[in-house]
Parts: sequence; structure tokens; C-alpha cells
Amino acid sequence: MSSKKSKPPVDKNAVRARLERAKDEQLVVGVRRWIRGADYIEGFVVGIGARWVAVAGLAGRVRFDGFALLRLNDIQAVTIDPDPDCFTVKALRARSEWPPPSTEVELDDLRGAVTTAAAAAPTTSIFVEFDRPDICYVGSLVFVDSAVLRLLEVDPQGQWRRKARSLDPDDVTRIDFGGDYEEALALVAGPPPRD
Repeated sequence: MSSKKSKPPVDKNAVRARLERAKDEQLVVGVRRWIRGADYIEGFVVGIGARWVAVAGLAGRVRFDGFALLRLNDIQAVTIDPDPDCFTVKALRARSEWPPPSTEVELDDLRGAVTTAAAAAPTTSIFVEFDRPDICYVGSLVFVDSAVLRLLEVDPQGQWRRKARSLDPDDVTRIDFGGDYEEALALVAGPPPRD
């Protein structure tokens, strides 16, 4: 059995219940996934689907920083700050950034998630954390179906690559969009070249 399929037992109903509570009550969450080397995600749950959850992410400056879409099956633990008026919420209110931003993304399958995320922002970050937990591929979605996801990447210097990268959709563990980094790359790179 591959490492992509094996994981410690997790009570999926309990995870989902915690995510739903956090969403309904607009509570700060921390999400830990069982993927070795994966980032700890902190923010507010703004959507839950059959296979994915949307989190309005928080930057270290206590500001919203785009959205992270996470596969539900990868979630190992959800911590909730039960105080609806905690420091983070107070800071966001003081900055006129409350309530958490919403997003209209499909969360029932990868194709819907990546397509709607790509439609919401000029660039999208795609993570394949089992293979490379330390990097993400940022770019413009070219094509996705059950067999392949093709992304025209923009490099860290803000230059569009000439050829699209092909990824296995089953390997995608996280999709980010609307964050400062993706926005900065899109500003520098300009619109993607179209053939």
C-alpha cells in the first residue's frame, strides 16, 4: 500500500462536526493534516463539501490572506478557539476585516474545486504534498479532468513558463488562491500567454 493511501485512523464524523461548528459559529480553527511536512492551516472555515473544505486563511499579521482548500480525508485534527471574541476576531474587527470573507467554490470534487478557485483569482497554487510538501505550483489552470490537471506556471520571478505542467489530480492535496503571494505573482507576470 502506498503512503498516499495509508494513514492513521481518524474519526471523520468528529472532524466534520468540528469543522461545521467552527463554520456555523465563525470560530478560529487550526487544521493539522497527517501529511508529513504539510503546513498547519489557521483561519476560518467558510465552506464544507463532500471532499474539500475551504478555509479563509490568516497571515501572521492577523489579516486574511486568501483561501486554502483542503481535502477532508487528509485532516487529522481540528483545534477550535471557543472564544467568539478572541484576540484574532478583535484585531480583524479593529481592521474592518470582519466577518471572514466568503468564496463561491465547489467543494464536492477536485475538478469543481480547482475550476472555481481558478475562476475566482488570476493565479492558483496547487500542492502535491505527498511528493513535495515544501513547494507549490502557482499558475493559471489550463485543463482538468479525472486523468490530468494542467497548469501554466508562473515562476518566482514573475515569468510565465512556456509549457504547462501536468499533475495527477489524485495527488493534489491543497489548492490556495486569493492570497498575497498569488496576487503579487499575477501583478508582476500579467495575464498568462494564450496560444
